Amino acid sequence: MQKTKALFLIFLSINAFANFDIKISFENEPNFKSQFEFIDQVKTIDSITELSFLVNKQDWIENYILNKSPFKNTIEIYISSKKPLFILNNIFYVDGALNKFRHSSGKENILRVNGRINDLSQVLKIINFINDSDIKNFNTLNLIQYNHISGWELNINKTVIKLGKNLNDKKFKLFQETLDYLSINNKIPSMIDLRYKDGVALKNG
Repeated sequence: MQKTKALFLIFLSINAFANFDIKISFENEPNFKSQFEFIDQVKTIDSITELSFLVNKQDWIENYILNKSPFKNTIEIYISSKKPLFILNNIFYVDGALNKFRHSSGKENILRVNGRINDLSQVLKIINFINDSDIKNFNTLNLIQYNHISGWELNINKTVIKLGKNLNDKKFKLFQETLDYLSINNKIPSMIDLRYKDGVALKNG
């Protein structure tokens, strides 16, 4: 049996001069500050043209459908929001398609990514690797940092992992072998350093 998606509904009574009501249906419960700001702004709308303009300004909206019944004084908006994969430099949310949209504080528990990163697909490569590995004690990625001197650094659970600058297949193979070894031996080092050509350095405590 196909599951039906639950919608989060908000009903707004617009000012008397506009003489219509707006019903907003969110695909997911609003979570960003910018979403709540949008809801407040909708309350001041006087026309469907103004409403369309306001909706199109929202960079967090993935897509929407706006309907006005000719026989009712009601406008309906169905909104699908972008789903952030991580927060970049506390400025932008970034979704799975690597689209950026304005970061605004909300009820969030989300990966943080910091640094001057020109190629965000490298971040996606790291995230996908951790998700695909799904190794006990090393499956919660909290922070990714990059700088041009030491390269990539990850915080996974209580372990700091230094990857260096190059995220090639050889590096990820070594990373996987190291995580497998640590998991089998039930070891959780405080640091894993994968920047060396001849092996891996582990630090405990």
